[in-house]
Amino acid sequence: MRWRVFILWLLFLVRGSFYCAMLPLWEGWDEYAHFAWLQHWIDHGTLPGFHDPVSREIDESMRLAPLAGELRWIGPPYQTHSQWWKLPAAERTERMRRLANLPPAFAHQPAEHPFDFYEAQQPPLYYWGLSVPLRLLRQWPLEARVKAVRRLSMALASLAIPLTWLAARFILTDDALALLCAALLAVAPGFVIDVSRVANDSLAIPLVAALFLLLVRPGKGLLAPGITLGAALLAKAYLLALIPGLALLWWRQKRRLALTVLIAFLIAGWWYVRNLMLGYSLSGWMLRADAAQVLKAAAFRINWFSAAHVIAKSFLWFGGWSFLTMKSWIYVTFELAALLAVALAFRRRNLRIPAVLTGTYLLAMAWGVAVYAVAQNVPNLPGWYLWPMGSMISVILVAGLRRYAVGLVAALAALDLYGAAALQTPFYAGLVERNKAAAGQFFTALSRLGIPLPLALAWVAATLAIVAIAVMTDYSLEKPHGPQR
Repeated sequence: MRWRVFILWLLFLVRGSFYCAMLPLWEGWDEYAHFAWLQHWIDHGTLPGFHDPVSREIDESMRLAPLAGELRWIGPPYQTHSQWWKLPAAERTERMRRLANLPPAFAHQPAEHPFDFYEAQQPPLYYWGLSVPLRLLRQWPLEARVKAVRRLSMALASLAIPLTWLAARFILTDDALALLCAALLAVAPGFVIDVSRVANDSLAIPLVAALFLLLVRPGKGLLAPGITLGAALLAKAYLLALIPGLALLWWRQKRRLALTVLIAFLIAGWWYVRNLMLGYSLSGWMLRADAAQVLKAAAFRINWFSAAHVIAKSFLWFGGWSFLTMKSWIYVTFELAALLAVALAFRRRNLRIPAVLTGTYLLAMAWGVAVYAVAQNVPNLPGWYLWPMGSMISVILVAGLRRYAVGLVAALAALDLYGAAALQTPFYAGLVERNKAAAGQFFTALSRLGIPLPLALAWVAATLAIVAIAVMTDYSLEKPHGPQR
């Protein structure tokens, strides 16, 4: 099975390389602000603040390139994709020429436009790491630098695939089913879209997968979980939600819990203490709301079925920051299949660790929904925040569906191929309106976007190959590697 996992990993890297090239500049969620964090650290060597400016280079690029619909609030001269493609061809060509020739010195100058530097709230570990290769690329054109950091981020996130397989072997005690868990991650469109951008989620996801493995493997060490949790907390603040889950799992092992949390605090605690000293929330989150108001909103203002649907659909497939979506029935079908898988999974006794950690994480997301409802009058939360739990979710789903999870792998592959070929590329190329399917325009869109045809064909082949590996795996022989829990 090991060679198949290695192949799945390589196939995901091929798929991710396509998405890193296909997604237009700044189309990844909040990507410009994450890149601004990197630039600030390289220039100043200090943690950024909310009122620090983004670079002139980022500002100028956003004036020239087509932007996601979510940024329409900025207004002229900034153009969304729909507006940009209505410009005369000569003007579009001139904009792209100017974008490609932005002086690298602009990266070290402040922008004139007062963009919100809201990702200054993020902890620093991802940015410290990615700033090292970015320094070496400082003379490259901006778009080439962004895509290079995307590829590095995607490759970093891909570590979750073999880590998930290793963890699944101990829980499911079956190499073939563990391979299905890895295949689900490798083919999931929501996962590849999330990590093919500049963002610290790409570090948080494999760190949580590593913590998951440490928790389920035999002969658990005492130091490794604390070190991994500390690194995770220094990568993404929403992983504070893991601590209540560990407390529930280890309520009888108080020394182990205390040691793990202490080690994690020694590694990451300084950043959270800093937030409190600066008057921020514990997580550095800018959104503030009174706890009583949040509880009231949770009880009376929020339609939780609607909020859950928004989280599920933006976890499954959301076409970048332009918020491209599919027909509702497609999402509902996957949601019902997932609910069935979860119901079947919890007949098994060995899912306590992924169930508890995923459950406490979902409760934290529910709290976030209520905070958003109070602070911004938006009663939902993006589902891509759920991908750090992707390794555990894949194990739960396969535990429920068993060998029939092959069908879910095939369905996700079809969703991925349809979404990118029929919705994303034609829209980004200005060939169709938002959320209008046009699979027949795929090759024209590739040409307009400058995406090499061999790369696109490799993406298609890699996606289909993942399905083939899942289908051809022998699920008749159980190969135990750990005790049932």
